[in-house]
Amino acid sequence: MNSDAPLWLKSFIAFTHPVLMVGTVFGGLYALYLGTLVRRTRTADPDVRKQLIKGKFNQKHFQLGSILLAVWVLGGLGGIAATYLLYHKLFVNPHLIVGMSSIGLAALAAMFAPLMQQGKEWARIAHITCTGFLICAVFYQSFTGLKIVQKMVQEMFRFA
Repeated sequence: MNSDAPLWLKSFIAFTHPVLMVGTVFGGLYALYLGTLVRRTRTADPDVRKQLIKGKFNQKHFQLGSILLAVWVLGGLGGIAATYLLYHKLFVNPHLIVGMSSIGLAALAAMFAPLMQQGKEWARIAHITCTGFLICAVFYQSFTGLKIVQKMVQEMFRFA
């Protein structure tokens, strides 16, 4: 690391992005669960549907999706900013490219929300497709991100 900042500040800057992204993974899995409940509510028999509607899964899914989009975008940009602050350069590697692509996929998935609320089935399919690719990207990012975190920890102990 090229920064002259104290170790505690470097650690905070370096590990904020990974912590946010771990949170988005778990939040995304919960959003996936809520999304399946929304679909189940929409396709259920009338009696079962009445019970499922009380859960307000559609509102919870929409609200969590909005929060995830904000955290995803800010966390991604924060990761780029942290890399630049600590190393004074950006590393163009698969983690950066897939990360930027995942921000675009998250935005595309969110774009379909108003159309889904109007009942457009093609928008639901597009939303599910985008989020499916997003989940694949997240799991890929987890492995490459873990390697990056391991390198950062080694560097911090080397320079401490």
